[in-house]
Amino acid sequence: MNPGSAVLLSWRLLWHNPARLATSLGALAFAVFLMLIQMGFRNSLLDSVTALLESLDADILVMHKEKDNSIQRETIPLLRVQQTLSVEGVAAAYPLWFRFLYWKNLENGAFRPIRVLGFRPDDPMFLPPDIRAGAKLLGQPGTALLDSRSRSYLGRIGVGPAQVQKEGLSVVGTFAMATDLEVDGNLLVSDETFARITHQSMNGIELIAVKLKPGAEPQRVIEGLRAGLPGDAAVRTKDEVRAMDFEHWDTGTPVSLIVFIGMAMGFVVGVVICYQILYTEVADHLAEFATLRAIGFGKAYIIGVVLVEAVLLSVVGLIPSLAAGWVLYRVLEASTGLLLNLTLPRMALVAGLTVSMCVFAGILALRKVLQADPAELF
Repeated sequence: MNPGSAVLLSWRLLWHNPARLATSLGALAFAVFLMLIQMGFRNSLLDSVTALLESLDADILVMHKEKDNSIQRETIPLLRVQQTLSVEGVAAAYPLWFRFLYWKNLENGAFRPIRVLGFRPDDPMFLPPDIRAGAKLLGQPGTALLDSRSRSYLGRIGVGPAQVQKEGLSVVGTFAMATDLEVDGNLLVSDETFARITHQSMNGIELIAVKLKPGAEPQRVIEGLRAGLPGDAAVRTKDEVRAMDFEHWDTGTPVSLIVFIGMAMGFVVGVVICYQILYTEVADHLAEFATLRAIGFGKAYIIGVVLVEAVLLSVVGLIPSLAAGWVLYRVLEASTGLLLNLTLPRMALVAGLTVSMCVFAGILALRKVLQADPAELF
């Protein structure tokens, strides 16, 4: 039998009742949309917690050996910067301090958690152009750059007076990073301002961003750093730290598991919805299928018609779901400060899940048509 005729028949069966099709697509789109949102929350968690790491201009990172993610607070002595610079192949080593403090919303007096990042303004350790430009404004003590993605709980996001703990500051610019599950925003200050508002010794640093000399072999430099630094320091590439962060947040916390369960529920709901749609289609056209079998079309052809209809249903339902998901991603990103990126690989994953659940539902619906006896229908 001609495979093209099976595709054409599936298409006509799908479109023969536009009103029912619209209702079916709405139900299917809900299931796809549910999976898309759950996946978005999971990926936003991973993307947001690694936003600081991705902003660093570093080939190698030096941090405390006990850290199991880059934003965990565990310091190493500032002396490690000079020790790092003494290793052959190292061009620059930039220290970074950070601490969780409380930002005062000057509009309502509420205090909200914020991550304060301290660095030496002359150190070009950040990649984003807005941070590089804003760093030039931090030479004056008491000045700061505020994350423009900070949640609205912080109050007005922009240039002006501010307060962290009991210390007054002047926000002189903004930059775009991301909030996460621990804080409502990020604040960049000079090392001098960081010491003033945290009231802590600057001897302990969170990490060192290392830049290599042109032509230096990364693995050889890493081996030199591991041999030359004391046992409290761990030397990792940026890719290794990224993988460490993903593993911590993806498997070491319950949030990712909860979101995975939500995606699984969306898949199950989608299978049930698709099954109901395809079962109804098969039941309404049982006589037609029986006629096809009576005139010589085999089971393989009937199976092909139903499964192709399932694939067509998934494709038609996927398009509006992706469009609606992209719009909601932008709305949630603006309101929460989390990063919600709908990349091509992520769209491909949702598309694969959608086709899979529709095909699985089609297989379940096949039992109805394959068990029908043409002789009993006429």
